[in-house]
Amino acid sequence: MAKLSHQPLYRQVVREVLSRIEAAEWRDDEPLPSETELGKNFGVSQGTVRKALDELVVEGVLYRRQGVGTFVAGTSDFLARSRFTPLTGVGGEAPKFELLGCVRINAGEQLAEVLGQRRGAVLWQVRKLIRVAGAAVGLEEILLPERSFPDLDMRRVRELKGNVPELCWRDYGVRLKDGEVRYRAVPAAQAEARLLQVEVGEPLLQLVRLSRDFDGRPQVWSVAWLKTERDAFEPATSAEQD
Repeated sequence: MAKLSHQPLYRQVVREVLSRIEAAEWRDDEPLPSETELGKNFGVSQGTVRKALDELVVEGVLYRRQGVGTFVAGTSDFLARSRFTPLTGVGGEAPKFELLGCVRINAGEQLAEVLGQRRGAVLWQVRKLIRVAGAAVGLEEILLPERSFPDLDMRRVRELKGNVPELCWRDYGVRLKDGEVRYRAVPAAQAEARLLQVEVGEPLLQLVRLSRDFDGRPQVWSVAWLKTERDAFEPATSAEQD
């Protein structure tokens, strides 16, 4: 492992593990070697390895199975891992996604600042309908800087079923953290009302996320609008993978 003196030792292990996942040395849902083996491989203590793996578990890159080991987490999106449960509390389904479009737009001042871009910078806008049991329950809009993700096209997004985190990882080598999710109730604007077949002004649950890479750079801005009059939204948690 290349030693980077300006980084703590456990951070060097974090970068090395990420590098090996990117190189497909360890694939999704495949176990990593034991902490002892990794320590010998990297030339560090078992405690240093454990601290690095703990951080990657918290960030959602790895997950643990009690008594079995540490595994590489898949790159499914936050919403894809969530569930919609009837208000009766019986049952519950994972959502499916219908890709609506992938086009270029120009960043306004506020969005450019959030994504660390100049005003007017070109962004990719990916829009998806969220369906449960065939019914549209939500709309998601995802924005990515073209400078970081050149040559993105509709066919590739559709091939990956609209999974933008997987696209970023597979095609560009950018591993995204889920990022903090902010929730609030908002009235449906005309565009959301039309696609979700609700009245303008009807309350929707809005989810806003900013996903960063592991160097802390902002990469993907996402906004989703959900109908909750029939189903309760149950967000994914890292504990679901334990």
